[in-house]
Amino acid sequence: MRIVQVLPSLEGGEVALTALEFAQELVKQGHESIVISAGGELVSRLQLHGSRHITLPLGQSSLLRNLIMKRRLRTHLKSLQPDVLHARGPYPARIARAAWKGLPDSQRPRLVTSIHEVPSRGLFRGRLSNRALAAGERVVAASGGLAAHLRQRFNSVLGEREPQVIYRGVNTRELDKNAPVSGLWHQKILNDYPQLEGKHWLLLPAKVAPGQGHERFLEMLAAISLERDDVFGVIVGEIPPGGEKFALRMERRAQQMGLSEKVLFLGARRDMREFYASARITFDLAQKPQSSGRIVTEALAMNCPVVCIKGRGAAAEVAELCFPQGVVEESSVEALVSAALSILSGAQPIRFAGFSLTETTQQALSLYEVLCGRDTPASGSL
Repeated sequence: MRIVQVLPSLEGGEVALTALEFAQELVKQGHESIVISAGGELVSRLQLHGSRHITLPLGQSSLLRNLIMKRRLRTHLKSLQPDVLHARGPYPARIARAAWKGLPDSQRPRLVTSIHEVPSRGLFRGRLSNRALAAGERVVAASGGLAAHLRQRFNSVLGEREPQVIYRGVNTRELDKNAPVSGLWHQKILNDYPQLEGKHWLLLPAKVAPGQGHERFLEMLAAISLERDDVFGVIVGEIPPGGEKFALRMERRAQQMGLSEKVLFLGARRDMREFYASARITFDLAQKPQSSGRIVTEALAMNCPVVCIKGRGAAAEVAELCFPQGVVEESSVEALVSAALSILSGAQPIRFAGFSLTETTQQALSLYEVLCGRDTPASGSL
């Protein structure tokens, strides 16, 4: 199949990374992959792995510019003649649907729209674009919560079409739980941080910024340390531009709580596979979780138990399916401590199935194949 994805840009972020990984897997499985976006730092990686990129800015802009982009996209679609047009995000969905409707029936690819995060309500054009998320011939949601959101807000647009939930998959070739961690890596990390030796690592991988759960993690760590002296907190994540004051405040907070010898702030790392493999528990405590639940799915892929908060996006949904022991009802310190102590005493088996990148790509391809193989009702009306 020839599949065209349209999205705002490839500058990074959840949507761009999802599109990139999906494109790479499409090529691995023998399909032709084309991505249309405003471009960005991920374009070189996309092209390196066999996909084609066409530069076209499809993000939010003026009405006149959207009309121009619609015409240009329609021209590209006439030339490319794809089997499937997959629009990711509200503005690409709106422009893609308009371009698609302007094609003769015989030249139309099958139209799929997908939602990756709760869209902002926006002004008039923003509301129209949000409705376009539910107007594909098939609609994909990155989590069950997002699917429910579409049904609640755009029931009249969806009609009888139920959004299909397809989670962002984990590249288990890179995050291979069966591949051993290098002894040299362990030796180096313990040489650099000897206080980690003989401890159970409690890992918080999150950018050091407000709303990511650092204060609650420190409070939990302090409480657990009263129960057992063999735990150690490891915080891994970049400090965003302008976030230096918050990072310093967290380090001072740890000192005030008597955790100077119980926690490390390691900054951004490129060896997350090794940390997931070596940690005893990985935590996702973000107040506004990532739409993909990446931290939880990556940790579970590496057979590392997780703790996360019920109802907070894809992370909690995946954890409930794979490792329900780690899903807590609330973000209170008491609930987190109880869950952590339970896992430290004896973690239940992790049932990680259906969430690898290969499997989630196949789920999307199955949807495409059904869509291409039979007549379907027209997409929803806006």
